Amino acid sequence: MSRWMIRRIAEAVATTVVALLLLIVLLHLLPGDPLSALLGDRGADPAVRADLERCWSSHRNTWQSVTTYFGCLARGDLSYSLSKQEPVLQLIRERLGPTLLLGGLTLLIDFTIGLALGVWSALHPDTWRARLISATTIVGYTLPSFVVGMLLVWIFAIKLPWLPTGQLSEVTLPVDSGAWAVFADHIKHLILPLTAMVIATIAVPLRQQRTAAMTTAAAPWVLAARARGVRPFAVAWRHCWRPALTPIVTLLGLWVPMLVAGAVFVESVFSWPGMGSLLADATFARDVPVVVAAGFVVIVVVQIGSLLADALYHIVDPAQRST
Repeated sequence: MSRWMIRRIAEAVATTVVALLLLIVLLHLLPGDPLSALLGDRGADPAVRADLERCWSSHRNTWQSVTTYFGCLARGDLSYSLSKQEPVLQLIRERLGPTLLLGGLTLLIDFTIGLALGVWSALHPDTWRARLISATTIVGYTLPSFVVGMLLVWIFAIKLPWLPTGQLSEVTLPVDSGAWAVFADHIKHLILPLTAMVIATIAVPLRQQRTAAMTTAAAPWVLAARARGVRPFAVAWRHCWRPALTPIVTLLGLWVPMLVAGAVFVESVFSWPGMGSLLADATFARDVPVVVAAGFVVIVVVQIGSLLADALYHIVDPAQRST
């Protein structure tokens, strides 16, 4: 197990380096330059433009940019944002918390309520409730997340002004508000983006769990448990759910990167100050240091999710522990 984990960690580090290298190269192969994107139609004196290029290092070729960025990364320096004029590391620290909050709660709901509904639907496939759950989740999955978000805003923030349209908190909230007032304000602002994320994502783990549970529901040990008179709850969770966990573990590892980069459209619709909106704004402004840093964070999270899935797979499936 320890040798296997060391090998997997080495593969993850190598994959991260190669992916980051490709990201930097591809960004520098795009037409245009960040300075032109920031200046727009405004003219600039050639001397001033040359000074800005030297200051922002936008005149470097691809190889110089690669070596410079990897050298800065080794020192823990993620460079400086061209559009926001702030250190990139500070921007990521400010945006990572809201994204982890939104993505973490989405992940929790998807893999608790979603899996529970999947198992229940597998054990009661012919009921109208199971058909309703399947149809509702499929409709939510087929609709783009930004469409779901705009519908929620139109219904619950405009037609029925019950909830705020976006942001993380109310800007008019008094500074001396108590902890409960601040907490309630955050919850109100979280409801709509979280609902949009769950509607757009819960169908995949639910249907994966439903398919896996339907396969194990016809297994001999499940039929034997039912014949012995085991309670339906015990049949569902002890005899049916646990053997059906293997594909869900793999899906969990793939779902973890959604914590960081899976909410670009939802964060943009609700003006949620997270990594997704930061990445979208930086891409539009050709802010290469921010795009590279955000991409690096996403790559690392993807590798962590892959390692987590492999480790859990070894725990769930005893046949894998000897490999």
